[in-house]
Amino acid sequence: MDPADLFRANAALIDRIAASVCRRARVSGADAEDFASDVRVALMEDDFAILREFAGRASLQSYLSIVIERMMFDQRTRAFGRWVPSAQAKRLGDLALLLEKLLVRDHRSLDEVLPFLRTAHPELSREEAAALAAQLPQRDGLRPRAVPLDEVVADTVPAADDAEERVMRNEARTVAARAAGVIRGLMRELPAEDRMLLRFRFRDSMSIADISRMTRLPQRPLYRRIESVLGRLRGALIAASIDASSLDGVIGAACEMNFGLTMENESMMQSSTSENAP
Repeated sequence: MDPADLFRANAALIDRIAASVCRRARVSGADAEDFASDVRVALMEDDFAILREFAGRASLQSYLSIVIERMMFDQRTRAFGRWVPSAQAKRLGDLALLLEKLLVRDHRSLDEVLPFLRTAHPELSREEAAALAAQLPQRDGLRPRAVPLDEVVADTVPAADDAEERVMRNEARTVAARAAGVIRGLMRELPAEDRMLLRFRFRDSMSIADISRMTRLPQRPLYRRIESVLGRLRGALIAASIDASSLDGVIGAACEMNFGLTMENESMMQSSTSENAP
């Protein structure tokens, strides 16, 4: 089967595997959605190179599970650095190494890790596991992050705004929160492929032509499809009494505007409200 056809035919399977990998890695919410989107992009890159390497020696599900697990591992390594066990855990043996990894790196509780430990050590009691955990050094598990000095100052030193400016900023946040809630709710109802197209268009700022080449979907229907989804978003905002004028002070403001796209382009909101407002 052609790799593009294989991708489209197994889109639901890809999403299920990505969701399963996120659950095991304790990734949820918008982060899980972003990871699933990154997985789909990676599978489509270089003309579906990853799927072209599938030789059929194992099931497609097994192949994708290994590939997507590796993507999660690489993502966590980039974010937190490669996990290095403590010298004490190495001295205490394999059980201590596994226990430290689950407790410290994955931030799981002792009760959560017991089933994993008992897979290899069925006789292990909770008291024995707790005693072993007590011998391990206290570690944060996260790599320190460098923070620019101006970022610290901006977060800790109050701005010299007057009362009116603070009131306007609070009102903008309220409108942004309402709009974000409406759009996130509708995004959850959209088919996975529509959400993916919106992320390409507004989060990644890809042109329709580029999206068409990547997904091998005809360009003209893509325009109509995205416009149709934007029409639904616009209608949902209007139904919630959020019109273009109320969003004028929100677009580009320093407000938390998570619409389920993560760092989405403001043109999405402009398209869904003011550009085609009745």
